Order: sequence, then structure tokens, then C-alpha cells
Amino acid sequence: MNVIEKQQKATEYFVMGKCDLAIALCDEIIEANPGFIPAYKTMGNALEILGNLEAAMSWYTKALEIEPNLADVYKMIGNLYFRKKDWGEAIAHYQKAIQLQPSITEIYEKLGDAFKQRHHKDLAEVINNYRLGIENNYVDEGNYHKLLEIQPYHPEICRRLANTLFKKNQLGSAIIFYQIALISDPENSEIHFNLGKILTEQGFIQQAIAEYKLALEIEKDNPEIHLQLGMAWAKKEKWSEVIDSYRHTIEINPNSDLAYNYLGQALTKVGELEEAIYVFNQAINLNPTSHLFHKNLGDALAKQGKINEASAAYSRAIELNSL
Repeated sequence: MNVIEKQQKATEYFVMGKCDLAIALCDEIIEANPGFIPAYKTMGNALEILGNLEAAMSWYTKALEIEPNLADVYKMIGNLYFRKKDWGEAIAHYQKAIQLQPSITEIYEKLGDAFKQRHHKDLAEVINNYRLGIENNYVDEGNYHKLLEIQPYHPEICRRLANTLFKKNQLGSAIIFYQIALISDPENSEIHFNLGKILTEQGFIQQAIAEYKLALEIEKDNPEIHLQLGMAWAKKEKWSEVIDSYRHTIEINPNSDLAYNYLGQALTKVGELEEAIYVFNQAINLNPTSHLFHKNLGDALAKQGKINEASAAYSRAIELNSL
């Protein structure tokens, strides 16, 4: 076997829990190839599993003597010091690993834990490292919960955790953390807006409408809130309110093709076909490749009895939908 094949075999032994065999083979590799770094790492890993932390530390250190910029080895040494509760050394090695490779996101949590142990009263440093963990990997819920252990009900952290849960479709949990955030930050339009979207998705339309209205009290010129409010009113078939919401959206953002389309649908529902045809054409002017807009225009034209024009709109919708 060449050195690569031997290393692969040593790794297989390690994964299978045959650490003695892995160590023996790594020793053979290193004797023949003293600069082959992977064998030092596997040797250290195997010794660590066997509980021989000092020997593991020695091999990791030898690897760094050969190549001093190995971020993962600094992390391994940091983990050893963490196990030994030598917080100062653990922190120093974790910081060196981050300096070399900031993308090793799991280190931030370990670094935060180490600072917490060493400086239990110095929470600022702990919080900073958990926050860095969030910035580097915002979808991981762990650092949010760690921060909330230190700062319960912190509105920003609750809001950001809720946003993450919302994106992961954990809607019930997202609602809880949004509501906690609102205790300290009741004037946050984003929270009310997101609650409105979740409640709409869950079928609680009246509650969603209430949240959208609260968001608009804070941010009255946000076209997206008016748009979503209109969509919620549409589920209640309150067409006057629907039309009013979409008109507000267009007034604020005249380039919203969706608002024109939704307004056209609402106007069609109440029989205002002439205006519906006009706003569907506005939607098409903004987004001429939407087959849905052409189909909706065709529906309004057909209801008005303009069969040839409706047929042309339907043909264009079919053509676009087949692209």
C-alpha cells in the first residue's frame, strides 16, 4: 500500500473504533513519511478517544511544528484544553483557529462556553462570541438559546430567532418568540408583519389582519404590508377592503405588478370589468411574460363578452406557460 492507501486504512480503523490498529498504522506511516500531516491528526484523534490526552496533545503539536497554519489542529488542541478545563489555553487555541479560518462556525460556541467558564462575570465577551456564531451561521438555533439563557426576553435575539424559525417553517415556535420580542419592542413593524404572514398561513385570518393593521400604524407607507393585508382581506372576501389595500400598494409602489394583478382580480369579482381590464394591462406592461396576468385579462374580457380579445389573451397565456 502507498501512503494514501495506508492513511485511508488508518482512518477506517479509527471510524470502526479500532484505535490501537489506527495508531500502529499511523506510526508506520510517520516513520516512513515524517512530513505526512494526516497521520499525525489521526494518531491524535485515536489517542484522544482512548483517553490519553497528553499523548494526543503531543501529536497535534508535532503536526503544528511541521505546518503551523492548521486551523483544525488548533481547534483539536483547544478541545483538549477544554476537556481539561484549562480555559485560558482553550480560548487561545480557539482564537488562533478562528484567525486562520473564520468559517469554522462551531468554534464560536465553544469559545463562548470557554469565556463563560473562565469569566462567568464577564458576560460581554461571552455574548459577543455567541453573536459572532449567529452572524456566521444564523440558521443554527443553538447560539440564540445560549444567549437567551444569559439575557432572557432580549427582543433582538427573540426576533432574530423567530425569523430563523419562520424560515425553517417552525411556525408555532416562531409565534412564541415574536410575541416575547413584542413585550419589550411593541412598535416593531417587522414583527407584526411576520406574525401576520404566519397567522395567514395558519388560517387565522382575522388575527392576521389585526397584525397587519398594527404594522401599518407604525409603517404606514410600506407597500408590502398593504399588499399582504389585501391578500388577507381577499380570504375573507371583503372586496371593498381588498381593493382599498391594493390601491394603497400601487399608490406607494406604482411598479408592483402583483398589486395590479390582484387589484384586477378583485375588480373582476365585483363586476368592475372595465377597470379590471385596464389594471391587468398595467400588470402586463410591468411584467409581460407572466402567463397568469394574460389568463386573468382573458377572464375579464370573456366576462365582458369580448370573445376575440379574450381568445388572444388566452392564447398568449398558453404560449407563455409552455415556454
